[in-house]
Amino acid sequence: MSDIALQDRLPHNHCFGCGPHNKGGLNLKSHWAGDGPSIARFTPAPHHCSAPLHFVNGGIIATLIDCHCICTAMAAAYFEEQRAVGSDPARYFATGSLAISYKRPTPMDALLELEAEISEKLVNGYKLICRLSAAGKLCAVGEVKAVPVSADWMGVAV
Repeated sequence: MSDIALQDRLPHNHCFGCGPHNKGGLNLKSHWAGDGPSIARFTPAPHHCSAPLHFVNGGIIATLIDCHCICTAMAAAYFEEQRAVGSDPARYFATGSLAISYKRPTPMDALLELEAEISEKLVNGYKLICRLSAAGKLCAVGEVKAVPVSADWMGVAV
């Protein structure tokens, strides 16, 4: 597994959840070697809380799952083409659908661990499953449909 996060290898990544070019964002970092689950870890900050100060906000959880899955889908596309992640021509994906099942409140004082896997290769994209755990306990499961988008959609000159 590379020490360089997937997000840091993707061009023009200004995403709130995972973009290294978004200083106000969550800055999630995902790692994947191309087989098995992709891995990300995230430490919540005090402002990521829900109404009770000791639990993580559900929208933050959904964003982490979404971003981790989308970056995994992008990496999968590069791996399928036997190219380095981030090489030209760039591959971009967006969220076609996102479903989250919250299993238990996610504590603020724990390192969050995410594992995503491609559950299905679609005609147009991928379906992924992501599990988010804290202190070894499953807190949320997400299913994401990742669909390819063009550089034009990204607002990037081709």
